Amino acid sequence: MPRGDRDDRAFTGLEAAIVFIAFIVVASVFAYVVLGAGMVTSQKNQEVMHAALSDAGSALRPGYTVIAKLDNDKGFLNFIEFDLETTTDLAAIEMRSMTYTAATRDTLITFPPGDSRVTETWRYRKDAGDLLEAGEVVTVNLDVRNVGIRRGDTFTLDMTAAGGATASLTRTVPAGIDKNVYVELF
Repeated sequence: MPRGDRDDRAFTGLEAAIVFIAFIVVASVFAYVVLGAGMVTSQKNQEVMHAALSDAGSALRPGYTVIAKLDNDKGFLNFIEFDLETTTDLAAIEMRSMTYTAATRDTLITFPPGDSRVTETWRYRKDAGDLLEAGEVVTVNLDVRNVGIRRGDTFTLDMTAAGGATASLTRTVPAGIDKNVYVELF
């Protein structure tokens, strides 16, 4: 058969179809890789967000009311009492691991976990455990007789849990109060 009689149109169409199928396969592989990377990135974002929420959820919040008592002629505070609660539903604070620090301009005293000068009384409790969880409130009483906080002094209390959750409050003892007086500090 002479070569001039051959019709190459079918081969050109077949070549075009093969190239088109190759483009589709390459595009689908590329789309699979992009979607897979997007899923991994989305999962990592979700993990980071949950980790951040759990860290933020472990924060403590001291109550707004701080009660103190002056108990001698020199005007020193005998004790300070305040409430603690969690800031989110994700938090759970082990109360037996709490460290309290009282600081004035002249003194810094740390009350380590288990210190006999710290009394914790549960005001609202959901279960029998020592975890401070959402909806629970514990009242903390610190014996600060050896800290030396007196009338007119400003002091700071820091509360730190073993997991790193912290809270702080700063109050000033009014200068004009008498001895043996319970006072709410603002």
